[in-house]
Amino acid sequence: MRAALAALLLLLAAPAGAEKFDVETREFYSRNKAFRLSVGYSGSGGGGRARAELYGASGKKISAFEADRPPFMATVSGDGRRLIFFCGSWGQSVAIFTLNVHAASGGLLASHQARMEGPAGEDFSEDNSVYAVGADQGDSRTIFVLETAKGRLLWKKKFKERLLGLKLSGSGNRLLAVFKSDGDSSRAVVLDKAGKELGSAVIRTANNLSPRVFSRDGGEFELWEDRTVYSEKDGYWHAKLVKKRFFRLAAGGVEETGSKDLYEDFK
Repeated sequence: MRAALAALLLLLAAPAGAEKFDVETREFYSRNKAFRLSVGYSGSGGGGRARAELYGASGKKISAFEADRPPFMATVSGDGRRLIFFCGSWGQSVAIFTLNVHAASGGLLASHQARMEGPAGEDFSEDNSVYAVGADQGDSRTIFVLETAKGRLLWKKKFKERLLGLKLSGSGNRLLAVFKSDGDSSRAVVLDKAGKELGSAVIRTANNLSPRVFSRDGGEFELWEDRTVYSEKDGYWHAKLVKKRFFRLAAGGVEETGSKDLYEDFK
């Protein structure tokens, strides 16, 4: 009798029609591959909710939580303490409306309106205290810079040029952004912690250009050039790193200090 009563109480306590997160599962990794975020969805195309599980490099589960807004994609910081959810709707096309900043435990720290078709580059500072993302809005691009302790917006700025990539300095106090100008011209811009332009340089190249190294103090940086090359040996196209260009921020603006020609696999 007691066993039957206990079973009845458990049945009554269980939520009716408990939500299932089995429509789809997506996995996201931190850039250093130290953390993995597995997200299960109860709906499709941005509907329903999400259940997220965060794992360390050893495979040990760190946390599990549910989110009211399911992410189209998620970014995990290098220390695993912050999760950035890109929320919106998706199907034949993608429309992101909101950036949600979660703690590793799942707590929602902040939410920012950020209309975009997708990110056009993102980065964390070396200590993961600052996060930057470029929002591609079709006819324009907006860069958002957040501090990660509480997810607060430090600054945002809109640009008409196409954003090729961005990189935070080691301290996070400066940001390097590379934009595509007309023809074979690109523009590298250094911005301070308030979004004010400190200097810029025009680079002329037909190759792809990306910001890859930015010193801790934001005084020096590297732009890498790559291009796709066809190999007759295996019949495939391969991305090749063909040049590194070196710059410094001087009193008069940005100066190119040298370059190095290369021909190696681009990663």
